[in-house]
Amino acid sequence: MSLGARMLCTTVVVLLAQFGAGPPLLAAQRSSPEQRILELTNAARARVGCPALRPNAELSRAAAAHSADMAHRNFFAHTGSDGQVPAARTRSAGYPGSYIGENIAAGNKTAEGTFRQWMRTAPHRSNVLNCAFTDLGVGHAVTDHSYYRHYWTQALGRL
Repeated sequence: MSLGARMLCTTVVVLLAQFGAGPPLLAAQRSSPEQRILELTNAARARVGCPALRPNAELSRAAAAHSADMAHRNFFAHTGSDGQVPAARTRSAGYPGSYIGENIAAGNKTAEGTFRQWMRTAPHRSNVLNCAFTDLGVGHAVTDHSYYRHYWTQALGRL
């Protein structure tokens, strides 16, 4: 396929994702670090008998926005700069579920390092291995103008 044809296909896919092609197409467009977090999470869940989490566009939107907020405003907290807590943030992004969990991390460049960080602490590990969760969204933001540079958010939910 020529470069021009590839660019046209990419543009069409991006436009479809932006204008309502739905969660499956958005999940297919997930960048590599976010996809790796999903893979690592589902592998850990499988080892303890939990079902795999489904990628969810609304949770991903909420997670990506929170990671970007922390990165660009140089803070690290579950409460966003607008005062929203995880459940409000996911609801604002359009996720209808009310059973929500959130893991955040900062400073690790890789998905593997971030996932190891979460699995070393009981509250984060508990979210990852909570078999009641069915959906996952992941956000990763990077900026040279913040203390930790890399910011990660994992939003878990159940419909």
